[in-house]
Amino acid sequence: MDEELIERAFAAIEAGDVETAEACLGEIHRTGGPEAAYAVAGIGGEYNLLSPQQCTEWIEIAAEGGLGEAQYELGRRYLEGFGVGRSDEKAFLWLSRSAEQGSHEAKAAVAMMYRRGQGVARDEDRAFNMLLEVAGHASAEAKYELGRMYERGEGTLPDYYKAFRWYYEAAKRKLPEAQTTVGAMYHDGKGVGKDLRKAERWFRAAASKGDARAQYRLAMMHVRKQTAEPNTTMAIELLRRSAAQGYPGAREALDRVQRMRAAGEI
Repeated sequence: MDEELIERAFAAIEAGDVETAEACLGEIHRTGGPEAAYAVAGIGGEYNLLSPQQCTEWIEIAAEGGLGEAQYELGRRYLEGFGVGRSDEKAFLWLSRSAEQGSHEAKAAVAMMYRRGQGVARDEDRAFNMLLEVAGHASAEAKYELGRMYERGEGTLPDYYKAFRWYYEAAKRKLPEAQTTVGAMYHDGKGVGKDLRKAERWFRAAASKGDARAQYRLAMMHVRKQTAEPNTTMAIELLRRSAAQGYPGAREALDRVQRMRAAGEI
């Protein structure tokens, strides 16, 4: 990788020297290889020297050159429509190529696309087997998805205990939806022994991150005097926040709790 050439290109961009910048970037394109192209995208994006579209063009050069991390990044960009037109089919293509090179995150992303039938025909069995293979090394989102498959019996028999295990692994990595689900399982005694104190703690963690379901569940624990220190005022505030996000039942619960409070029933 010609680091000096890359530095000259971006120095020219900052100085407004379009001719020199184009000459340097053209040389990198011709001779630099996929690693150099990916470095251009990284530097250009980090320092706002290139637009998202321009960065994507360089990432695509690197991906076509066989660089696995560039293939993963390009797949994510197609999935999110960032710097390129959104395309589930192209996302699946590039994520699959990265997965073939051993990327755990890419394989997890491909598995989740199989689960949803996103950019590819739905295949729960393949999704489950791929997630099971890589979830231990992949993101909190992948662990959470595997938990959902165990809970719902997708690609496998339902198993609440294994579902809880994977939800818990995701929750430890501070994924709000996983924290809420772990709280719910502790609250309901599903896949784990019932424990209201642990349920409250996990709901509180997720609610503090703005999770609407956690806000609703924690509010109802306050109303039902299931928290360590029941607080109707806190319950009302949590329900307001949950209702503002459109969580089902939160608005109705808020109105009901406010009426009960006004009547002195709580």
